[in-house]
Amino acid sequence: MEFAPIVLFVYNRPELTLSTLQHLSENREAEESTLYVYCDGAKEGASEEQRQLIKQVRDIVHSRQWCKEVIILEATKNKGLATSVIDGVTEVIGRHGKIIVLEDDLTVSPFFLKYMNDGLTKYEHNEKVMSVHGYLYPFKMPADYNASTFLVHDPGSLGWGTWQRAWNKFERDTDVVIAKIKEQGLKAAFDFWGAYPFFRMLHQHKHGKVSSWAIRWRATAYLHDMLTLYPVKSLVRHDGNVASATHHYKEEDWLYTDIYQHPIAVDDIPVKNNLPMEKVFAKFLRANAGMTIPAKIKNRLKKYWRKITGHA
Repeated sequence: MEFAPIVLFVYNRPELTLSTLQHLSENREAEESTLYVYCDGAKEGASEEQRQLIKQVRDIVHSRQWCKEVIILEATKNKGLATSVIDGVTEVIGRHGKIIVLEDDLTVSPFFLKYMNDGLTKYEHNEKVMSVHGYLYPFKMPADYNASTFLVHDPGSLGWGTWQRAWNKFERDTDVVIAKIKEQGLKAAFDFWGAYPFFRMLHQHKHGKVSSWAIRWRATAYLHDMLTLYPVKSLVRHDGNVASATHHYKEEDWLYTDIYQHPIAVDDIPVKNNLPMEKVFAKFLRANAGMTIPAKIKNRLKKYWRKITGHA
């Protein structure tokens, strides 16, 4: 098997970066894989403390031969995660035709690379399949589901891989994405039927309130009716719920999950959207993400109660 190159995006979190690299290197396939590490640069006016953290991250990246080949690219200026991911994925996938993508706050199973490469090989020429994903929300799987994997529209962004044929469909222009979702009547499904305001995130990105490559990648899946392969056990853990996180910090980390320590077989399953599983995703998000109106009211009341009672 020709193993897909791995791309890791890092910035200023040395402990998380070290954990990601250590766990990645414990995959047997790492010995036969090429690793590209994109190190983002300091923001304009960054403090000396911030610059030291960036330096520590780069020192860690250079400290070991984490994979068979390690190619390190160090930006002199800050590009931000969204631009870094889009540019880095485009560059590497243009060179290799397929890719596995990680960020510096992900811990992976020793069997992550096997699953990812098996999935990328199996579905390489299937135009219906857009990507392979290694993380799974910590919900209880339906008792009547017996396969080791499933396919849904949601492409995810926590440990994923894809091919150039799919990445070529990625649309950077948010105005175009918004217009096409409206034209095709996809807003309800795109929002997981009211469970999470993904469509609003597109508008927030358009107006500069958030910077997200992932929301546009999600739109690609819906606009082209393409699917992503998921394992029934998570091979990735999200460890980025720390106060210094740029894009994600919650008092209660609803994304946290145990890492499955065994192989996940990529067996034959019907190549069609598993709508019941999408409904499970929606139910989980509605219950945990705190983005619905009732959830926001509940959270505000909880904060107000803590304030007046002095309880942490």
